[in-house]
Amino acid sequence: MGADTSIDLGFASFFFFAGLFLAIGEVCNMVGVVLAMPLSKRLGKKTTFLFSSVMMGILSIAFFYLPVTNSGFVCMLLLQIVISIFTGVVSPLVWSMYADVADYSYYKHGTASTALIFSSGSMAQKFGGAIAGSAVLVLFSAFGLQPNAVNQTADAICGMKLAMSYIPAAISVLMVVLMFVYPLTTEKIREMKTSW
Repeated sequence: MGADTSIDLGFASFFFFAGLFLAIGEVCNMVGVVLAMPLSKRLGKKTTFLFSSVMMGILSIAFFYLPVTNSGFVCMLLLQIVISIFTGVVSPLVWSMYADVADYSYYKHGTASTALIFSSGSMAQKFGGAIAGSAVLVLFSAFGLQPNAVNQTADAICGMKLAMSYIPAAISVLMVVLMFVYPLTTEKIREMKTSW
């Protein structure tokens, strides 16, 4: 029996697959959120965040090399499951780490900056969402993606693959770098709390 080299999604099947892809991502994201607390209690927030970011980066790169076949789509779904779980783990950790930063500000300077820290984080997320949304459109335009076109150029396909692989991986690398300089380890947080 030959290798699976065809894609037969059909019109309705494509929309079913796209919906399934997004729905699985959301459900697995919720699973990750549930896992965030036990993992961070066991490994520490910084280590959990670092590990999740590294895994998101590695698995995102794998997207680029998936074959354009039916089995490739199955692999894409499997990657979506695992990446979404790690994304779900990171999401609540960010907000928990904001609280640690607020505590650290009080510990270091004797002033409570909780509102400023949380509002700054919230503003950064809003700006990030706006910039990311427009950046995708700029990227697709740069690669010559034609909306609603049945056949896309090789450059356009490459742009779409990069948007699902190397670009998210680059953001994961940035998260890892920032975590390496983030000073609030489990030991530091314990030291802060015992000093109060």
